[in-house]
Amino acid sequence: MIKAGMRLTLESGHRESTLRQTYRCKVVEFTEDVIYISYPLNEETQRSAFLLKGTKLLATFIGYDQNVYTFPTEVTGREIKAMPVVKLFYPGDKKLKSIQRRNFFRVPLTVKAVIESEQEQQDVMKIMTKNISAGGIAGSYHHSLLFNEKDSVVVRLSLPNREGALQHLELKGEVVRITAPTSCKVGQLSIKFMDMEKQTKEMMIRYTLKRQLDLRRKGLL
Repeated sequence: MIKAGMRLTLESGHRESTLRQTYRCKVVEFTEDVIYISYPLNEETQRSAFLLKGTKLLATFIGYDQNVYTFPTEVTGREIKAMPVVKLFYPGDKKLKSIQRRNFFRVPLTVKAVIESEQEQQDVMKIMTKNISAGGIAGSYHHSLLFNEKDSVVVRLSLPNREGALQHLELKGEVVRITAPTSCKVGQLSIKFMDMEKQTKEMMIRYTLKRQLDLRRKGLL
């Protein structure tokens, strides 16, 4: 399951702790029970982290089947190969826990999204997203709905990262669920992403996973 070149996300500390830290790194080499990784980069400080031998971590990665897997690990030492590496204990494929099965997990996110029809009439409407995943978005609207279920649409939105920069996206989708607004509730709209390129899908999975970890660290999940 683990392959050289894969990206790993590492978490240290308890979920309830304010000292909880998140790191990112790449797999350089692996054996049956050891993973050699590049020196981890602290997500908050953007600096290389020095993890002590015996540090217990939770590792997360995206498999080639597009599922997200986690496993407990521990720093077991350091070595010099083609580059300085950190050694992690690998418990084996049977100890992997999948946190994503058939569906992509959703995380709360409130941003503006523009929905445009792929049909000739070029209808356009704006919604506020409620949550997002690599598989689609759900959002709310206050005005008249311009689409029907199964309509093909283009979704344009910008995802903010921790540094405040924006990732601009234009994604094809299909309207899969509509709830009309009432006197006390806004309308709800769900869109499933379609024909997404593998690179974009992996970026979306990494984004939602990172956001999930951030919200969990802040106690909001």
